Order: sequence, then structure tokens, then C-alpha cells
Amino acid sequence: MNKCRGAKVPGCQGATVLLVLAVLAAPLPAFAQSAADSDRVMTVVRAALAPALPFPDTDETGSVPANGSPEPLWMVRVREPGERSIEVMANPLNEINQARAARAMAQIGAAIDVAQKRAELQYERAVAEAKRTGKSQDVDGVGLSDEGIAGARIDAEGHVTIDVDFNQSSYAVAVESSVAPAPSRQVTIAGAVAIVAVPSNIYRTRTAQRTDENYCPAETIVYFGALAVPDVRQRSENAYDITASAVAVEGGPAVRSMAVRFRGNEVLIADLLRKADWNAVLELVK
Repeated sequence: MNKCRGAKVPGCQGATVLLVLAVLAAPLPAFAQSAADSDRVMTVVRAALAPALPFPDTDETGSVPANGSPEPLWMVRVREPGERSIEVMANPLNEINQARAARAMAQIGAAIDVAQKRAELQYERAVAEAKRTGKSQDVDGVGLSDEGIAGARIDAEGHVTIDVDFNQSSYAVAVESSVAPAPSRQVTIAGAVAIVAVPSNIYRTRTAQRTDENYCPAETIVYFGALAVPDVRQRSENAYDITASAVAVEGGPAVRSMAVRFRGNEVLIADLLRKADWNAVLELVK
């Protein structure tokens, strides 16, 4: 029973006003994302990328081409039901990829040797200081971060991950980079709301003890449908937030908006964006 109906109850009018304001201030809801819609969207996106991905599927393990061929530079991991990602991977049987991996391993080995020597010197200083003061000190070991950027670079350049999302009230992405995300100058897609890109780059993180170099893989996000132009905001020295908000429209298709995010090998990303047939994707959001 509504005690406010037909009576002058103190606080009811204020509560009504607050309720109305809360409704007006609420963000746009995400539209329905059924399994059928998801499958349809991924089928269309995969078909759009087909002209740019003339590569074999992987075997069931996802580690080598199903046909066992060493010729293609790339292979496409078989997508699991319900997945909204497409992963293109370097073919480990290809001689060019093997040579790149060997060079990267040599660079990683050299970086580990430097880190090992640094850790040994730190340990010797810690032992000497403990003898002098009687106080123990923490000593850094050798970890994955000591591989340097070679490991991160070969990993990033050895694949492209394509993430697809749709019907969101907003699309938010966080990026760590020394270069600010910006509208792409290399690729245009007629009908897309925007294309935001980040080139591969190196950024540095600093602590009281050391400065580390980090690798930022190339990234491009393509926005379609009823969306405002993405907003890029710098959160810290090397951190950025990219947000694209949905725009309210009357009626419309089952897929109102979509964001397709590419991360990894910069050359392959550019090739995918240029060669893909985006017409079917545009039809989805009309």
C-alpha cells in the first residue's frame, strides 16, 4: 500500500522528486545480448575479416595449423562456442617465425644475465650491511620482469587478439602507454563512428629502487552504431581511459552498437583493418 497516495505525508513529495532525479540521472541500460545475437555478431565479424585472414585454422590443441603446413605466417585459433574473441597466432612451424623467436630468446637471455649479476651484487651488499649493522635487508631475485621488453614484444608481435562487444551502455578500455590514444590517421572505415589507435611503444615505470621498461602492444578499436565519439582521458603519466557512450535512439536493430578491439602485431592489425569487408557489420547496426 502506498501511504503517499491521497494523503499529505511529510517527505513524500521530496522522495518523489529524488526518485525522478535518480531515474533521469541513471545511465543508459545495456540492451539485450542473447546467445543467438552473440553468435550472429561473431559470425558476421569473422566473415568480414575473412578476406584479410587467408590462414588455416589451428588443430584442437591450438598450437599448430590443423593442416601441418609451415608455409603460412599465421593461423587462426578455433573459436569456442560463446567466445567473443578471434585470435590470430604466429605459425610456430614457419621458418621466419622461428628465426624471430630465436632472436628474441637471445635478447631475453642477455637481459636475464644482466639481472642475475645485479641480484648478485645486491646480495653481496646486503650481506656486508648485515654484518655491519646486524640488520637483514630484502634482496630482489630474478623474475619475469627481468626479461626486459624482448619477451613482451615477441609475445605481442606473435598474435592479434580481436575482441568484440556490442549493445553496451558504454565501452571502456584502459591502456598503459607512453603515447596517448588518438584517432587513427592510417585507416578509415566508411560508416564507423570512430577508430582509436595506439602504436606499439615503450613506457617506463619507476619505483624508489629502479626504473623498468614496459612494452605496450599496438591497439586499434573500431566503433560502430549509436555511439558518441570516444572520449580519451589521461589517468596518470602512462595510463589512459578510452570511453565511448551509447546514444539513445528510438527503435532500431537488435544490435545497436559495437566495438571491435584489435591488439597485438601492428603490421597485421593494419592489414586486417584495410582488407576486411565491413559492409555486413555496418548492416548489423543500421
